[in-house]
Formats: sequence, C-alpha cells, structure tokens
Amino acid sequence: MPKNSFFTINYIRQKFKDFYMQNYVSKIIDVSKREFGIGDFGKKISSRHLFFKNLDDFNKYLVIKTPFFVSYSVGYYKFPDRRPMENKQWYGADIVYEFDSDDFDLPCHDKHNVWVCQNPSCQKEGFGNLERCPYCNFQTKIIQWTCDVCLNKAKEETIRLIEFLENDFNLDSSTFIISFSGSKGYHLRITDKSIISLSKSSRLELMNYILGNDLNIEKLGFVLENKTFKTPKIDSNGWSKKILEKLVEIISFYDVDLFSKNFNISKRKANIIFKNKEVILKKLYHNNILWNDFTDANIFWKDVINFCVMCIRLKIDPQSSSDIYKIMRVPDTIHGGSGFLSSYIKSVDDLKNFDAFSDPIILGDSFKKIKLNHITPKFRLKDQFYGPFEKNQIIEVKEYVAIFLILKGVANFE
Repeated sequence: MPKNSFFTINYIRQKFKDFYMQNYVSKIIDVSKREFGIGDFGKKISSRHLFFKNLDDFNKYLVIKTPFFVSYSVGYYKFPDRRPMENKQWYGADIVYEFDSDDFDLPCHDKHNVWVCQNPSCQKEGFGNLERCPYCNFQTKIIQWTCDVCLNKAKEETIRLIEFLENDFNLDSSTFIISFSGSKGYHLRITDKSIISLSKSSRLELMNYILGNDLNIEKLGFVLENKTFKTPKIDSNGWSKKILEKLVEIISFYDVDLFSKNFNISKRKANIIFKNKEVILKKLYHNNILWNDFTDANIFWKDVINFCVMCIRLKIDPQSSSDIYKIMRVPDTIHGGSGFLSSYIKSVDDLKNFDAFSDPIILGDSFKKIKLNHITPKFRLKDQFYGPFEKNQIIEVKEYVAIFLILKGVANFE
C-alpha cells in the first residue's frame, strides 16, 4: 500500500458516507428476500450473506459501515443470510444482463488502455493491450479505460436487448431495472413475475434464442429451392423479421466496396448487385424471393443471411445471465472503483440521454493535489478533458477527478 493509503481510504469513505447521509437508496425490490454482498477499497466482494429486514436498515448500514461496493442477489430466498447456499431456500430469481465496454472488440481500446510491465526491473508502460512487454518480453497487466465510444456501444446493446425482450417475449418493460454500472457499462435486471421461477436450463434456452445460437434459417422461412432463396413475408415476427430488416438495410445502404469487403465477392459482382438494388427490393417485398440473376447468387445470399444473424445477435455472457445465485451492484450506490454513482435509469429515453461521464458524478468540486503512478490517456469527466498524464506527474484537479484516478489505481494524494 502507498504510505498515504489509510488516509486515502478514510478520506474517500467519509465522502461516500456524506452522500449516503443525504441520499436514500430505494431501488431494491423485496429487500428482505435478498442476499447482499459488500466490498472494500480495491476489492469488489469482501463479504457476502448479509441480510436486511427493510430499506431503512439497509440505508442505516450504508451510513454506519459505508462499504466501497454494494451488491444484491438476483435470487429470492426465504433465509438470505444462511449458509451454505442450499440453506437459504432459493425460490426464484430475476434475470440480469450486463454490457461492459471491454466485452466489445473496439479499435479505441488500443488508444486508451494501458499496459504495464510486471518485471520489477523494467516497469515500462504504454498504450494498447500488449500481453508481453516489448522491452523485456515479461508479462504485462492491462489497465482498462473507457471512452464515449466504448460506453455508447454498451448503451446501444442495452437498448437493443430491451427492444428484443419487449417485442419477442412480451415482457413488461415497467419491470425492467436499468442502471449504469458506475464504471464500464450498463446492467439490466428483469423482475417480471413470469420469469422468476425459471430454471437455469430455461434461462439458457432464452439466452440461446437472444444470441441466435443454432438458428435454423429454413424454419425461419429462408428456404433455398432451385437455386433461389424464398423468404418469409415482410411482416413476419421474431428472428425472421430481424433478419429481413437487416437484409433491407444492407441492400439499401451498402455500396460496392462494402458488398465486396463483407461478402468476399469481386468488385464486378458487387457492382451488379449495387446497380440492381431496386429490383432486389421489389422481389423481396412483392415476391418473397431474393433476386438471383447473377453467378452463385445462392451462395451470396446465404452469406448475407448469416452475416445478418451475426450483426443482430447480442454480446452477452450466457453463463453470467443464467446464474441464479449471482449478486449485482445495487442501483444508486457508489462504485468503489470510480467514485461514480451506479445510477438507476428510469426509462429507455432516459438511457438514450444518459451521459456516463457526467450524470453519475456526485463528489465535490474542491481542488486536490495528486501524483500519478501510471500514465493515463486523455479522458473526459463532465464537460472537461484531462490528460494524457505522465507517470510521476503531480497535478491539481477537482476532487471527483482525483478520487476517480485514485480509485482506478493510477494516482495517490500528494
């Protein structure tokens, strides 16, 4: 630990405590049926199997103990504080989905993530995701950063999932609890009573449908007959509708280069398809077939349909979302790795307008002096950009910036 770590922990804990004294955390359904877990400075889970009779008891705990992380179970239990798990008497669970920015393979990661050599005699650093130090070939650790591009991607996927669940499963969106994680992404908790008692295997089936695993395109209405693809009607539902909509989007907006690049066809063939867009769309809308007046049309359209499926499927961890014993961040509590609020978001419209680098910032504006112990990329908090900073650089910044960098493990109070 740095020499000022005990001061640091106590200082930040007091800031969290001040917030909880003024703000009542209430977005927990059936609090007395949940298992809670807490974490401390630098550790997301340090203790589990906690139980609270009601929200008042939970909020008193936040003020008195003030953990750095607070999570609660997706499961409902008759005896949440008993152990081992079977003694809790599980009787149902919400379904939760997580979208973290580091789950997506985005080019921006190489610009803002930081690799740190773990060789004590080297300790070089740089931007990117290198697994080995280019100076000594020793193993590195990666400090993950987020940017607007990352978090907007996580937001887009969350919105797509909400639409998926509403349209394909008729789930009541008023039972959805949407929240910003407080760090790298968004959480969606489904509390609809129709899914509470689903088994783990049933949850995996639901997940496989969302992911588009093992889809049979013939059963969806895309049938190859005499080298011509027949399609479902344009007013179809479910996966058939999603694929058709993506097909129309690709046909309508792709140019020659995109056709050639994404489907590995010659520029000549791509040009034929591009020039016949109106014919293709007319055949699709009026005759429910995919125009095939070019060489290997059936192969091309099969590739396009499979490409549509890959574009539509969501990036979700099936094991995590089917875990009936999982605990997740409590909305409107502070994330101990950023100092941001793990914000409850009321609706999809509010989610669309949510600014993850401004709206969840709840700590003060006084100035603090800190010393960087790692390099940092350029980053935004509220309406201001900071950095990039050099290792050992001393800076004076607003308190919420200082605490953010300290909790991220890249700075200490000076």
